[in-house]
Amino acid sequence: MEASWENGVRSLRKSEMGSLRNLLGDVFFAELPDIQPHAINDENTSNLLVVVEDGQVVSHIATIKRHVSILGCPLKVASLGGVATYESHRGKGHASALLEKTMAVCRDEDVDYIMVSGYRNMYHRYGCRHVGKDWMFRLDQDQASDFDDSNFTISCASEEDIDALGTIYRRESVRWMRPSSDIAFGIDGWVCNSPAKTYLIKQSDRLVASAVIQQARKGDKGQGLRFALRDYAGERSAIVGVLGKFVQEQDLKEVSLHVMGCDTVLKDLLEARGLTGIQSVLPGTTMIIHFEKLLKKMRPYFIERIGENAVNGLVFKEVGDEYHVYYGGDRVVAESRGAAAQLIFGTWAGAEDAMLNVGGRAGEVLRACLPIPGVWYGVNYV
Repeated sequence: MEASWENGVRSLRKSEMGSLRNLLGDVFFAELPDIQPHAINDENTSNLLVVVEDGQVVSHIATIKRHVSILGCPLKVASLGGVATYESHRGKGHASALLEKTMAVCRDEDVDYIMVSGYRNMYHRYGCRHVGKDWMFRLDQDQASDFDDSNFTISCASEEDIDALGTIYRRESVRWMRPSSDIAFGIDGWVCNSPAKTYLIKQSDRLVASAVIQQARKGDKGQGLRFALRDYAGERSAIVGVLGKFVQEQDLKEVSLHVMGCDTVLKDLLEARGLTGIQSVLPGTTMIIHFEKLLKKMRPYFIERIGENAVNGLVFKEVGDEYHVYYGGDRVVAESRGAAAQLIFGTWAGAEDAMLNVGGRAGEVLRACLPIPGVWYGVNYV
């Protein structure tokens, strides 16, 4: 996707990496490229879209693209972030041009949806929405001893553990299809723009789970710190049973973890020990790129829910700026890209209900299939 011109909207050239670093340092902070090496690197320049003026990178959007597995169905997702424009170049439409180009490229490359690490009016205009029906749980010091099971141990992972960590992670029902480099990035690096380390969770020397937990930044001091589990995989009883160990061993005031709405086992285990979750959403905002292809790829899961005959009667179609689902003579209509994201992934506010309620039999069938869960960023944050 190398451009044939010097100025304009195009992919970054390797020789311009220094200019990009200057931009990101000016808008964010100088270390950003170093803590997102999975995105800001010479091998990913085709996914680093920039506006160049007089040889200088003045605006930028980054993506990384990965395959994911949602309840056994393969989709393709782009993580988008690093949106930056020099203040002196704002108001010229650069960010909008880059986002439109990114959307077009993602569509050409069969990306089903984009995860955007943030929210701004521009994202909303292009169809990004807060979606998902997940949970957030928090464990404080006073409860830590109730989450410190003696039959589980924790220890820091090393690069020698990457294969074993991958084996544990591949058992997750909603997951990224991560190359080993993604797993290595979380061993002792930065995850979601925070220092993080991966821990092995063992029972009788058998690896049963893993957790990537936030670490203190330089200058952070002891008691009073609030850390988050940035990623986890494996046996849910083991994850619950070591939360208190993290609090006590790192002298934390609190540890939090995001629980997918479909992960009823983990949610129930946490509640059984006295924690109460609060409603949460998928990270950042979500934008649908391929409505028809995404829902067709979810057919195997839909068949599990409603049977093959019913699924064969579903028709998914993009009609102008609207997104339709037909069943028999009825239809469900999402009137915008944003509404399509709400329909597919659901919302705690129930925005999808208005679409389903007037959809007749199509609404009834879809209600049995949707919402679907989305992946949590973890080490794939941009």
